[in-house]
Amino acid sequence: MKVFPFQSAVGRSFFRIVLPFSCALLAGCQHRDLVDTTVDWYHQHEGGVIAQQRPPAPGQLDPYPRVGLTPTTPPSLPSPELRQSITNNLIASRNLTMRTTAQNGTLTPVIPPPPNAASSNKPAAPASDASKAATTQASAATSAPLPAGGMGAILDAADSSSTGPAAAHASPAPKAQKTTPEAELAMPEFRGDAAVVATSVTQPLPDIPAGPPGAPAIPGFVAPRDATTIEPIRPDYDVAPKDGTLIGFLPGSDQMKPGQDGALNKLITSRHGGQLFLHCSGETVSLSPQDQTQAVELGLLRGRTLADALIKKGVPASALHISSSAFGPAARVSTQG
Repeated sequence: MKVFPFQSAVGRSFFRIVLPFSCALLAGCQHRDLVDTTVDWYHQHEGGVIAQQRPPAPGQLDPYPRVGLTPTTPPSLPSPELRQSITNNLIASRNLTMRTTAQNGTLTPVIPPPPNAASSNKPAAPASDASKAATTQASAATSAPLPAGGMGAILDAADSSSTGPAAAHASPAPKAQKTTPEAELAMPEFRGDAAVVATSVTQPLPDIPAGPPGAPAIPGFVAPRDATTIEPIRPDYDVAPKDGTLIGFLPGSDQMKPGQDGALNKLITSRHGGQLFLHCSGETVSLSPQDQTQAVELGLLRGRTLADALIKKGVPASALHISSSAFGPAARVSTQG
């Protein structure tokens, strides 16, 4: 079969047009467009790590979770009383911040404009003939050159160095005669007797006692026991460790940590019909009375939660004694008080 040159040229043009579209359609079958296919081809041409396929997303082939697998147990939240106390504290803190901000003012002060900008913004007033004459005289006096050495040696040197490049392009000025620079003013020489620091003592030094003076004796008054002590007075804090079983609570909450049933059952077994003393405490952050009051309140809420848990297990309410403090662990339960 004889193929004419015209037919072969048409066939080549047809393949040049159809072949890219065929590649695009084949790439579309893989859910990838022409741009992604071209980028992948370029990465394979570069080679290396970039030519490798990216790992699939984690859990891509896993089945979808069922609604029945969602957790149904409600999370352990603080009691409504504790949440209301936290809300009140936040409201008080917000009100204090607003009052402090209003008292101290804004942090960005109003800065007035510079004097040059303020004067340039003002409209120029019409000048009279006298003011025009005074302005002309002042400009003439300003433009008149000062004699060499009139401003001092340092100012003359600075003025000549700053106007040097500008003077190079101007017309050459006649050379001035060299003059000797003026000498700087010298401070007057001090002549007289200098002050002498007294380093010797002519009078006898007083005797230094070996210890502090004794407490004065007043009839009918008994001196305190720490009047003659030298050591600093320490606060009368109760730092003795509390005995008993430790019961953990969530941080900043009155809900017990999970897994406390074993400790509660052991307490009920060891009680033998006796009393249980619940020593609870909060989480104070400072020594201020307000913070300690909030910590004592949190300790009381923790004691109520612990007492409710013991009552549900059969312990009578009359056998429980609750105490709260600002410092200490979450809660300790003992039978010895």
